[in-house]
Amino acid sequence: MIKIQGIDHVAFNVRDLDKSLEFYTKVIGLKVTEREPSKPGIEYFLDCGPSLLGIIQAKDLSHSHLFANEGLGANHFSFRVHSNDFEAMIAHLEAHHTKIEFAKKRPKSWSLYFYDLDGNKLEATAWPLEDGVPENKRVKEIYDSKTQSWKTY
Repeated sequence: MIKIQGIDHVAFNVRDLDKSLEFYTKVIGLKVTEREPSKPGIEYFLDCGPSLLGIIQAKDLSHSHLFANEGLGANHFSFRVHSNDFEAMIAHLEAHHTKIEFAKKRPKSWSLYFYDLDGNKLEATAWPLEDGVPENKRVKEIYDSKTQSWKTY
């Protein structure tokens, strides 16, 4: 049996390659990889831990199939972040006027759902137990982006 080692890359089409490159490098903090040659105007691959994120200039803007909540097909993909960076990431996305769907803290995992410039659903996931967050900080909370505050659920 072949052993899968992990996700190599996720790739998707974008409306404006240059604006998307700026979003993923300046807002999300990824860097253009040196492992894979870039093709300016066509595609870029960005380092995302051991995996890559590929952004490709869409050729046909009249059809879309976004990473979305409902329907068949892709739902979202997640960036792993350290628990210490989780709330800072929320503040950083808000400072860059990025649409946040919601953020939720659970005892074992924390999730932040947000959207890129083309409306693709993305997530940032933290694992507080693995990151050494004390038990009293691993509580059930949900983030209200309107009030920019956490509430127990």
